[in-house]
Amino acid sequence: MNTLRSWRFWIGLAISLVCLWLALRNVPINHLGSALARTQPAFLPLAILCQVLSVVPRARRWQALLDKKGITQDAFWAHGIGFLFTNVFPLRMGEPARALALSGRTGIPLVRVAATVVVERILDVASVLVALVLILPYMNVPPLVSRAGTVFGVIVAVALVGLWLVVRFREPASAVVTALLQRLRFLPQERVLGWWHEGVEGMAALTRPAVALQAVLWSIASWVLSIAVYWLVLRSIQPQVSVVEPTFMVVALALAVSVPSSPGFIGVYQYIGQQALVLPFGGKYDDSSALAITLIVYLIYYLTTTLLGVIGLWRFGESFSRLGQRVMRRQAE
Repeated sequence: MNTLRSWRFWIGLAISLVCLWLALRNVPINHLGSALARTQPAFLPLAILCQVLSVVPRARRWQALLDKKGITQDAFWAHGIGFLFTNVFPLRMGEPARALALSGRTGIPLVRVAATVVVERILDVASVLVALVLILPYMNVPPLVSRAGTVFGVIVAVALVGLWLVVRFREPASAVVTALLQRLRFLPQERVLGWWHEGVEGMAALTRPAVALQAVLWSIASWVLSIAVYWLVLRSIQPQVSVVEPTFMVVALALAVSVPSSPGFIGVYQYIGQQALVLPFGGKYDDSSALAITLIVYLIYYLTTTLLGVIGLWRFGESFSRLGQRVMRRQAE
């Protein structure tokens, strides 16, 4: 498999193994078992429901960005397929998988769909950074965390402005790209220009205020539901939970899973989730209880999204292996 020959795969695997060791090294098994035994199961069905519902606003946002009515259900199941591939393959294979699945299902050009996936990622990072800014005044965190939030905020702001400028001034931008391609003769000019025009078209929806507003509101709705999942799991173990703790946990994990790792972010997810509770909220959580919470959240996320992906493949009449081969071919191009 090409993935096994990728240096990124092996670096990601090493990071995952190190993170697993760090998460487990100070956690006696009996303490972890005691923390899990304290879980109040009544909160967990609601957490599972919120996990499923959090995909709905993502589907609505994708439909708005593509500016194509009547594809909300297809976008929902394509998201599920994306989660499935991310859970099974390393290096965030779910992103190209869901783009390929939705393009094949709806007939929308792949490059246009892929462009909206990039916009979605930027909106997600912007959302979690706004959430971080909102909760930092209520937390006792090292200055490094505040500086990191500022740096990420600047990067996202620059990316959003850059996207807007490219779309707003698409003709001059296309002229610049054409001139560059004429100098880089080893690239297939017509093919790259076709990708460029489709990509710009995919991002054009953001220049319309109504679409941009929908994208922002659906992003907020999705992340609020995600925070609700974490709050419910935290509440099942810790009765004195505030909204700050699950929000910071969501922010920390959202930024951490961008690091290359093994399938499903195993290791990275457990360690960062644990430390997101222990470091700023050590009075409420120790390594054992924090890891127990992280494991429960992870199982809810992993099992629910994997099931959505399996159902999505069935509804699309798609084969896991066939779609996987298409993703690998695209990655190799």
